[in-house]
Amino acid sequence: MSPDISIVIPAHNEESVVNALASAFNVFLASVEFSAQIVFVDDGSTDSTVDALSSCKIDKADVKIVKLSRNFGAHAAIRAGVFHADADHIVVYSMDMPEPIEDIAIFYQKLKEGSEIVYSERLGYRGSLGSRIFATLVNKYILPNYPANGLIGVAFGPKAKRELNTNVENNSSFFFHLFQLGFSRASFEVEYQERSAGSSKWTFNKKLKLLIDCFVMFSFAPLRLISAIGFLLAAFGFLYALGILIAKVFNLLQFSAGYPTLISVVLIGFGITLLSLGIISEYLVRTLEASRNRPTFIVDEIL
Repeated sequence: MSPDISIVIPAHNEESVVNALASAFNVFLASVEFSAQIVFVDDGSTDSTVDALSSCKIDKADVKIVKLSRNFGAHAAIRAGVFHADADHIVVYSMDMPEPIEDIAIFYQKLKEGSEIVYSERLGYRGSLGSRIFATLVNKYILPNYPANGLIGVAFGPKAKRELNTNVENNSSFFFHLFQLGFSRASFEVEYQERSAGSSKWTFNKKLKLLIDCFVMFSFAPLRLISAIGFLLAAFGFLYALGILIAKVFNLLQFSAGYPTLISVVLIGFGITLLSLGIISEYLVRTLEASRNRPTFIVDEIL
């Protein structure tokens, strides 16, 4: 018989927090009436995370450990966990417990009430300037109703699970994919909890890659920006040439050769051209990846 809910938890070099997480789950699961499955996904850890997960004891839950062959990234690991989860209702949680583990019961209750997607937001949270700019761009060009303060946890039902498992995307944000499905949603606010052990794996390079992936996979705004820049430059060039022609015909201004101006124009023009080619290349690279049809994740073994 399938459990009532599957809790998907990606893990990468998290041996230091395994025992604390297991203890929290033992306390929490003893207080609820629904049955639970916990799906740990080891995303190519180089420490003893798998051994720690295998030896920890969590009562009142079926535990499955999905060990990936290498590090594929957190979003691919979540997709692997969803794919191997047995329940129709899924909660995505984090090893560092960024919100009270008791909120899993709230997720489940809201799913049972009929919402297909449930998410929690940081209460009173104000992100960095970069985070706020990113959120503004996302709301304007990708997902108008995406939470401005970002997500902490998310849960979804059988319809979303079916679509996510049917269309497994490479180089794509799992959460953006989920929200783009368009099913009914509900949310609640929680206090964000700082990590008590271990270190965050959310590095600047991963944030930058996510930013690029989000816009390339879910928006045509960068391509339209190139078109707009090209149009503006062409209009400026036409007006500039027309002004020079009028000034020359009516002898309004005297002109002399200006190498600094020429170099500036060349540098700006080539800079914009290379930037445009770089944006187009991002789309082409992802088209190439899709045509290769390589797996988003590879499972080494299931424990």
